[in-house]
Amino acid sequence: MTRIQPAKVAQVVAAAISYSLFGLGAIFLGLFARVISVIPGVRATTKQAWIRWHIHKGCLAFINVMRGFGLIRYTFKLDSLLKANPGHLIIANHPSLIDVVLLFAANKNLNCIVKAGMFSNVFTRALVRLAGFIPNNALDAVPLAAAKVNAGENVLIFPEGTRVDNDEKIRFKRGASNVAIAAEAPIIPVLIKCQPSALKKGDKWYNIPDGGPEFLLVSAPPLVLEECVDITKPRTLQYRELTRYLEHYYENWMANNTHTPPYKH
Repeated sequence: MTRIQPAKVAQVVAAAISYSLFGLGAIFLGLFARVISVIPGVRATTKQAWIRWHIHKGCLAFINVMRGFGLIRYTFKLDSLLKANPGHLIIANHPSLIDVVLLFAANKNLNCIVKAGMFSNVFTRALVRLAGFIPNNALDAVPLAAAKVNAGENVLIFPEGTRVDNDEKIRFKRGASNVAIAAEAPIIPVLIKCQPSALKKGDKWYNIPDGGPEFLLVSAPPLVLEECVDITKPRTLQYRELTRYLEHYYENWMANNTHTPPYKH
């Protein structure tokens, strides 16, 4: 009979506490967001910025709790993202369950295209709606995201669409390219590395390596559309061309052990 290791039991308990605190925090922030949403005389965009700032603080607290328990370690190298002017599309690969949490923890005012399920989840539905986030199943998700970018917001999207079970294999859907081209916006790529691999698609929430995985988040300089695709072509061709370009860009980036962003080509 396999003997249960006390250290593994402690790790599972710590993970359960961390995720429970996350759920309770999301409910509390949702209630707080409701209060903010009814304040008279304040523009909706200002209220959303306030709510997103509190999401940032909540996510930062969550990852620090996880780090305190020894469940994760993380390093941010996100200068180009944090110094970016408004009106960028932010893209990132998606190797783990907490990628979006890490990015919100690093950024104080980020819009996001999120899973539609978050709009029905009891823990998150109020928060994502009042923060102005965009459900990924909305028929107008692309024009809405493009309008947000053109209005001066930085919008995050994961081109893979969901967590992957192999973080070395890049397969992007066209959504991110559609938004970038519709908005005619620059793109800031973010690389997320998780070593050893953990919390990927199919993994249990408590299945965490001993010592915890280390997350490295690196942002690259903005990509300008004109340098990535032929903008004189029909947009349907631009979508495919940009998607291939971004896949190749990330493949080169992930193959580079120094994590230095690849040169534009």
